[in-house]
Amino acid sequence: MPRTETTNRTAPRRRTRTRRLTDRALALDPGLVKTDGALRTLLAVPAGMAVGYAIAAAFGLPAILGVMIGAMPAFITCLVIVDPSTGRTAARTGAVVVPFVVALAGSIALQPFRLLELVLIVVLLFVQFAAASWGSWASDAAAVGFSGYLCGLLLPLPETSVVPLGLVVAGSLAVTILVRLLLRPDPHRALLRTRRGFVARGSLVLEAAVAALAGADDPATRRRTLRRLRRSRDRYHEIALTVDGMLAASGVDADSAAEELHRLVFDTHFAIDELGRGAAALVEHGAPSDVRHAALRAFTIVLRSGGSHGEEAAHTLLARYGITPSASDEGSRTTALVRRLAAELTDLRTAGVRWRELRDELPRRGAGVPFATPVVLAGGRPVGAVPILADALAEGPWRRWHLTASLRTAVHAAIAVAIVEPLALMLDGSRFYWGVIGVMVVLAGTNTTHERVRKGLHRGVGTVVGGAVGIVLVHLVGTSHPWVTIVLVCVLLAVGTYGFGGVYSLWAACLVVVLCQVYAFSGSFTDTLIPMRLAENLLGAAVAVLVSAVVFPIATRAVIRRAVRRQLVAVRAFVLALVGEDADAETGETDAAEATRASSADRTERPDLRARSRAVDAATYQLDAVLRPMVRFPTGGPARADARTRT
Repeated sequence: MPRTETTNRTAPRRRTRTRRLTDRALALDPGLVKTDGALRTLLAVPAGMAVGYAIAAAFGLPAILGVMIGAMPAFITCLVIVDPSTGRTAARTGAVVVPFVVALAGSIALQPFRLLELVLIVVLLFVQFAAASWGSWASDAAAVGFSGYLCGLLLPLPETSVVPLGLVVAGSLAVTILVRLLLRPDPHRALLRTRRGFVARGSLVLEAAVAALAGADDPATRRRTLRRLRRSRDRYHEIALTVDGMLAASGVDADSAAEELHRLVFDTHFAIDELGRGAAALVEHGAPSDVRHAALRAFTIVLRSGGSHGEEAAHTLLARYGITPSASDEGSRTTALVRRLAAELTDLRTAGVRWRELRDELPRRGAGVPFATPVVLAGGRPVGAVPILADALAEGPWRRWHLTASLRTAVHAAIAVAIVEPLALMLDGSRFYWGVIGVMVVLAGTNTTHERVRKGLHRGVGTVVGGAVGIVLVHLVGTSHPWVTIVLVCVLLAVGTYGFGGVYSLWAACLVVVLCQVYAFSGSFTDTLIPMRLAENLLGAAVAVLVSAVVFPIATRAVIRRAVRRQLVAVRAFVLALVGEDADAETGETDAAEATRASSADRTERPDLRARSRAVDAATYQLDAVLRPMVRFPTGGPARADARTRT
């Protein structure tokens, strides 16, 4: 048996602390999309506050009013307007000045008419959700208009303040456009950052594989490291889908290199995922320690020197395995696994070398990457249940109503708000809008009952944590340090923006801390304020979930069946492509002979197996999205049946 001490002492390649932190940030945020959003918020919100303060002082309005109105349009546009084109970003940001000011003025004018004011909330919330299918400009106007209406609803403003407040909004949007022009996206740099984050996430999979191979002798360590490896592979799978979708909109005009980018993402993902799978199989199969240490040494070479040394790692693996007793059995599973690992290490070397070459060949300017991908992104992540819900609506019992996912959500929002408003008025008449916000929050970006329950729970956890922190900060800082409060508010909004697309409870916690500071300066803060907000938020969330389960209901099992069918269709297309057929070009039975002859003639021009395989990955991700439980039980719970469905 070969000595293993050297292998155990061999460490991955040394990286500086700064490089490690950068790689970790890029692995968590491919292309720094969320980080850029947080930076926009961090700069645009204080700029909007400053403009609001200056205009309010010039017109004799209260300073706190100018600061609050100046911050709102800057913040909301940074959050909802995301466009790879700098010109379209500026145009969309400037265009929302009209709906914001009109909604603000209308809300101020309707203050004497309480009933009409409440009814209009229902209408505006319906329009906000329905506008999601009307295009980005309409969606921007609806979202910003609703925010402007809430501002006028919450602040007791005289009608004479409409003009100066309109100037505050216009000035805030102007400086927001300036900030976004200064932070204009660089597609080439974003592509390089995306590639680096993708590689960094792959390194985490290999590190988890090394830990699993090294800790296989101890049962407890073995279970823990295998769980870690499985989680790393799942996360790598998601980031591979995300990167594939981002490349289609990265803005780099790569011409013939675009398709190669697509292939490189797939090949790198496939190689690293198979290496992780192979390492797990060696451990689970009970491979001898000398075999595991041979694989560990090969993985360490790649971690220390990079994927371009994959061929060296493959030779090392085969050489070390060749002197073990297990190598004498050519037909054993262990031998097959080792040879598979060696092949994937060689493929990783090919992909790593081509990544470096392509990095220097890509143009630094361009209009767009001209290739299609089956991966569709929403909020910087692969879409989950949206396509499946669209299938359920198109083919289910509600197909005659011509419902879309956005229209169904809009109906849910209108009915839920109509129910919540009177209940919230009875609970706390001065802040009934908390119940409305609870409805809006739970329905926004969710499609199934499970998703809405999970989001409501995240909202509750974030409110509790943010309330505890916010109350402590109010008592510590108070209102005697306004500059400290302004810095705190801006930083928290930026941090919340970072977590908005991924860790929703973080966004909720940051928002509640900010609101505590706002209420403190308005003179309405009490220690019971946050518990009341939590109660009304959860009331709105509960009503929204109940309404979505009763109005235009779609059974969870039906959604899962459609997700399974979508995945089977994707697998079928992959199998057909594997034998030289194109599922998209199939014809009826009368044309079957002609189709067969055509496919035989074009056998050399097979559909791209990588694209077909990536479509299977996307369909599997969507299936996982609809199978995700409301609450995870340590014992597995209903997830056991879902695991059988995945299998």
